[in-house]
Amino acid sequence: MSESAEQVSTSLELVVEKYYDDLLLFIGKRCGSEAVAEEIVQETWVRAKSAVVTVPENPRAYVFRIARNLLADHYRRSYNSSELFGRRLFPFARSSYADDAPEIVEIDQAPSQEAVAAAHQELRIIAQTVETLPTKCRQVFLMYRGEELSMREISEKLDVSVKTVENHIRKAMLECRRSLQKAHTGS
Repeated sequence: MSESAEQVSTSLELVVEKYYDDLLLFIGKRCGSEAVAEEIVQETWVRAKSAVVTVPENPRAYVFRIARNLLADHYRRSYNSSELFGRRLFPFARSSYADDAPEIVEIDQAPSQEAVAAAHQELRIIAQTVETLPTKCRQVFLMYRGEELSMREISEKLDVSVKTVENHIRKAMLECRRSLQKAHTGS
């Protein structure tokens, strides 16, 4: 990464850190979940850290836009994963052939074999990356992602500060993202 790109990512990551609590409140109000809000803000920090853009005129608004876009992505993923055996049922207007029961149309949305293979490959990359993390970082990350504990719950269980937990999760997410990017670029 060039020095100017490094300065940009450092500047944006500092903006996220400066407005961390505001971002958490902003996203939390929109999603209604502390855990999701924490995840979105952590991902915002990772995106800001790896950003290769010129520092925008209003960096605060820029990182809030990143967070809002990540929340939208989260909702899309949640909607797409709310499938029942690869199929989603959509109720439509009442059928003229049925009495008062709504007509149900079944739409196959099962992922392609290529998408499944790609997802398995990414999962292997992430698993390998997690195994290389320092012990405490790996433990925190697995509690957060695997056991779905909140940062506060993890800090209480491990008797460390929430900030320490955030830093471990941030490091783990950044390493996972780097590994995936490396795999996708072939370098």
